Amino acid sequence: MAEHRAGEHRGPLNGLNVLVTRPRHQGAGLAASIEKRGGLSLSLPVIDIALPRDPGAARALLASLDDFALVIFISPNAVAQALALMDKQRARRSRARFMAVGESSAAALEQAGFSPVVRPAGSAGSEALLALPELQPTKVAGSPILIVRGEGGRALLGDTLSERGARVTYAEVYRRILPKVNGTALAERGSNGGIDTIVVTSSQGMDNLFALLGDDSVGWLQETGYVVVSERLATRARELGIQRPPIVAAGADDESLLEALTVWRATYVDSGK
Repeated sequence: MAEHRAGEHRGPLNGLNVLVTRPRHQGAGLAASIEKRGGLSLSLPVIDIALPRDPGAARALLASLDDFALVIFISPNAVAQALALMDKQRARRSRARFMAVGESSAAALEQAGFSPVVRPAGSAGSEALLALPELQPTKVAGSPILIVRGEGGRALLGDTLSERGARVTYAEVYRRILPKVNGTALAERGSNGGIDTIVVTSSQGMDNLFALLGDDSVGWLQETGYVVVSERLATRARELGIQRPPIVAAGADDESLLEALTVWRATYVDSGK
């Protein structure tokens, strides 16, 4: 468990103990921002990212982007892993149109030189992407579409596009695996009331959190607070017995999560709930 000390100045998260469950390579920026706002950041990555079982298949698809009208990236991890597997110079010359499920994924693509990238405005997720004019049945019927994702990703996007007449192919560019961590100290801290709220950004991450900390932690995990990134994840929280309704962030980017943490504090700390 990594712990980041709060800054000396007061801020909107002053004194709040926040557990960040993002993968190791994604959590540092959020942790630093929590500290700048007066909070204490604890880190327990609940997902590790590994190469797919068949990276050759993913490389072949990413080398053939001209075969697709649209290429859709479903997460920042999908972007990062795809960039590592593709010939970026060749991919930038592709005729395919690039799309992303959220702002973080789109920004990562644009930073790598892919522009413009179509994404939903003001929200994130498969549902928001599917509402865009570019993905309506009259636009995608008969079109070859490549969805870049992790192994076993959510089926909604691909299934819906197939129902709308698109020819969908998946490039699975990574695997999510359970990390090898020792959560004993964190479990003890949580059982003693030392964690106020937990940031979780995927359903698998939520399940892994409970699995990593074990049966003895279920009680306090159900009683603590949560910031999540979708209504679907809030529903999963309720299924796991989490008692207080999570605060749903507008997106998975750091600014959206920080805003949601501020709302969580106002809702459950400042109000005395």
